[in-house]
Amino acid sequence: MSKHIDTLIRHDIEDLFTVVGTKDEEFEKLDAIPYSYWRSTFKRLFKNPIAIICIVLLVILLFFTIFGPIMKSYHIYERDGNLFEYPYGDPRFSGVHYHGPSSVSWFGIGGAGMGYFAGLDLWSLVWEGTRFSLILATTVALIDIVLGIVIGAAWGYFRWLDPIMIEIRNFISNVPSLLLYILLMNFLPRSFWTIVFVLCLFGWLGLASFIRNQIIIIRNREYNIASQTLGSSPVAMITHNLLPYLVSVIVTVVSTSIPAGISAEVGLAFFGLSFQPMQQVTLGQILTSATSDVNWTKHPYILIAPLIVMVPLTVAFFYLGLALSDATDPKTHR
Repeated sequence: MSKHIDTLIRHDIEDLFTVVGTKDEEFEKLDAIPYSYWRSTFKRLFKNPIAIICIVLLVILLFFTIFGPIMKSYHIYERDGNLFEYPYGDPRFSGVHYHGPSSVSWFGIGGAGMGYFAGLDLWSLVWEGTRFSLILATTVALIDIVLGIVIGAAWGYFRWLDPIMIEIRNFISNVPSLLLYILLMNFLPRSFWTIVFVLCLFGWLGLASFIRNQIIIIRNREYNIASQTLGSSPVAMITHNLLPYLVSVIVTVVSTSIPAGISAEVGLAFFGLSFQPMQQVTLGQILTSATSDVNWTKHPYILIAPLIVMVPLTVAFFYLGLALSDATDPKTHR
C-alpha cells in the first residue's frame, strides 16, 4: 500500500515539474545588473537639468577658448617688438578710437585708456586670456586639492600632528595673505610657476582643515575600529574607510577650485601682482585694464566683454559642483 502511494506521489511530481538540469558556469550569473557607484552617480547627474545646462555651457566656452582667436583675421602690426591684431588699421596712422561690437570686431576693440591693450581686438584678447587663465586655475586647483586631501587626511588621522598643524593654521590665518603675496611677487620673478606657487602656498589650507574635521568625526566609528583591530594600515584606513566617505565634498571642491583660481588671479592683477600685459594675456589683466580706462562708463563694452565669459564660467562651475555633490552623495543612492 505504501509503495503504491509513493509511486503515485512521484508520478504527480514528475507531471508538475520538469528537471532541466544545471551547469556549473551558470551558478556565477546574476539576474540583476551589478551595482556600480559611479554608474549610479552619472545617471543621477544627467537627470539634473541644471547640470546638463552647465555642462553644455562649459563645452561652448571651451570650444571658443580653443578656436575663438582663430575665427577672426585682422591686419598684423608690430608694437614694442610684439605683433598684434588691429581690426581698424594701424593706430599709429589712424589713432586709437572706441569701437564697440560690430561685424568687424565682435567684442569691440580695447579703449584708448587700456594701456597696452588699446586698439586691440577684444574678441581675440578675451579668448586668449580665458585659455591661459583656465590653464593657470586648473593647475592651481589640482595642486591645492592634492595637498589638501593628503595633508588633511594625515592631519585628521594622526593625532600627534594636530597641535603642529593647528599652530601653522593659526599663523597663516593671522598674517594678511595680500601682504605675503606682495612680498613674494616683488622678490620672485614673474612667471607662470611663480603665480602657481604664490596661489598654492596657502590655498590648500581650507580643504585640509575641512577634511581634518570630517575625519575626526568618523574615525572612531565601529567599522573603523574593527578595521584597526584587524590590523589595517593607516594608508588603507585613510584610502578605503575615510576618504570614500568624503567623495561628494572632494568633488564639490574640485569644481569650485577652478573659478576660485581665476578669481584669485584677477585679484592679483588688480593690485599689479600678476603678469605684465606685454608678458601674458589673462582675464585678470583685461579686467584691470578695462577698469583703468576712465571712459569705461561711456563705453561699457570694454568691461562687459571679459565679464561675458568670466561670469558664465564661474556660475557654470559653481552649479555643476552643487549637482555633483548631490549625485556623489552615497546617502542619495539606493
